[in-house]
Amino acid sequence: MDELTAQITERAIKIGGGEQVAAILARPVEDTSLPAIVILNTGVAHRVGHHRKFVTLSRRLANNGHIVVRFDFPGLGDSPAMTGEDTLLDTNMASIRDVLDWMDATLGRRRIVLLGLCSGADQSIIYASRDPRVNGAILLDPSIPRTRRYYVNDLYKRLMRRSFWTNILSGRGRVWNKVRRVLHRQTGPQMTLPGQFSRPNLEHPEAIAFLENVYQGAMDHHAELLAVFTAGPHYQHNYRRQIIDALPGVDFGDRLKLYFLKECDHTFLREAQRERLYTIIADWLAQRFPALEEVRVDVGQTEETGDPDMEIEEF
Repeated sequence: MDELTAQITERAIKIGGGEQVAAILARPVEDTSLPAIVILNTGVAHRVGHHRKFVTLSRRLANNGHIVVRFDFPGLGDSPAMTGEDTLLDTNMASIRDVLDWMDATLGRRRIVLLGLCSGADQSIIYASRDPRVNGAILLDPSIPRTRRYYVNDLYKRLMRRSFWTNILSGRGRVWNKVRRVLHRQTGPQMTLPGQFSRPNLEHPEAIAFLENVYQGAMDHHAELLAVFTAGPHYQHNYRRQIIDALPGVDFGDRLKLYFLKECDHTFLREAQRERLYTIIADWLAQRFPALEEVRVDVGQTEETGDPDMEIEEF
């Protein structure tokens, strides 16, 4: 249930030149020194988030003393599309900058933590590499390259499935389709099998170099990182340390905390999964961003978990 209490206020705002960015501002009644949180869109989903999780999360964080802004990129939700020749990425980067500029000028906030799921996570870390005002980023299922261990894990899981061997013996499935394409040297348009989709080649050396540069840029700005991976994008990652193995050129130091939630799907469909996520985020913020000494802040308490479906690692 969304937690709108007497301890916080919430209002709709417009930000940026021509007020192009529609946003919701949640803030505690009593001001604190805690960093502000900026929540980005996930793909084409508007600022509410799947299953209203960003509404609940923003209100809980505001109850804990954080100012929270969740907004729509131009062309999404209530934000009108922008005209011009800028790429989608450049437009979104400019929108994040407009939000941070507004928070700095209007609210006096220069300690910022970005939060995003999937594409929102990718854009969070890209922007964090460009703006030293970003003190932290909460990355939910960010895009990372697959590694040798990923393929070993994936093969093992396939071999353990009964359907894999049934398809092999019956001449069906993706393995046989790939074999037929090689043997017949098909050159025309290929059929897309059910469940298939196009994904960027993150294993290309240029893609790896780009990601290493982005993550290292955030590290050079002394940003703290919380990365939460789920079992949802099994085609992309399947173990906790994959981001470390995939980006060996990045010196994360002790500023990266990793979680791999083996029983969670990509959008945190079940309420129990979302509750687990809210606790992870609140705990990390309390540990990495305590209130400044001159301001007393009650950030609440969370219970320790012994959940066997959750793998935790800190660097």
